[in-house]
Amino acid sequence: MNSIIRTFILLAASVAIFLPLSCSSKAQAEIPESYVTIASDGADLKSAPDAKSTDIERVLAGEIFRVTALPADGYVKARNIATGKEGYLDTMQINHAHYPLLAPELAETEPEEAFLLNIETTDNSETTAGWAFWKDGEGVRAMYSENYADTNGRVRANQYYYKGVAKDGYLLLTEEVQYGEDSGEKLEMPIIIWEDIAARAGVYVHGTCFTPGGQVGGFDTDDWE
Repeated sequence: MNSIIRTFILLAASVAIFLPLSCSSKAQAEIPESYVTIASDGADLKSAPDAKSTDIERVLAGEIFRVTALPADGYVKARNIATGKEGYLDTMQINHAHYPLLAPELAETEPEEAFLLNIETTDNSETTAGWAFWKDGEGVRAMYSENYADTNGRVRANQYYYKGVAKDGYLLLTEEVQYGEDSGEKLEMPIIIWEDIAARAGVYVHGTCFTPGGQVGGFDTDDWE
């Protein structure tokens, strides 16, 4: 009889030990794989779900984060998919993903000109900045162009070329190269080209949106030529 009682006690203890672990695993599994983007510049990645908590870093429009904990108290815990930095984001400063986590679209060969633009116009001048991306074996090539013209007739144009890799949700450009060259100089700070998974308008670079024709909103990259 004593043997049966001891066996029962050992069995109960084993269940008590493993039950919390099982519940913990189940709770983690219930968090769906979901992504958010920063809606506009000026948001901060916080160290805690509190406006008075320490800022980890300032985040820019278009950056993509994976949600790592369910939202609570107006904040969501999330991790930057490119840098790996994790913290809390104000839910009023994010957009939820409405499109798959795909890399920005790449042309098969080098385009003749930039196909994603950002146009800034003042009373005296106009600046058109643009990006183009194309396949390069297992990697990616990119061109950034900037054209400036003012009412005094002054015109200025520059082009820069880069190499990198395509990731889910972004392009990572790590090297600046001269036109036609295979290798160049490693960038001190890589350039991240974020796919717009919230509205699919184009891409974001350093918080600036680049779209077909330089217009924001309403474009689906499936319709690009």
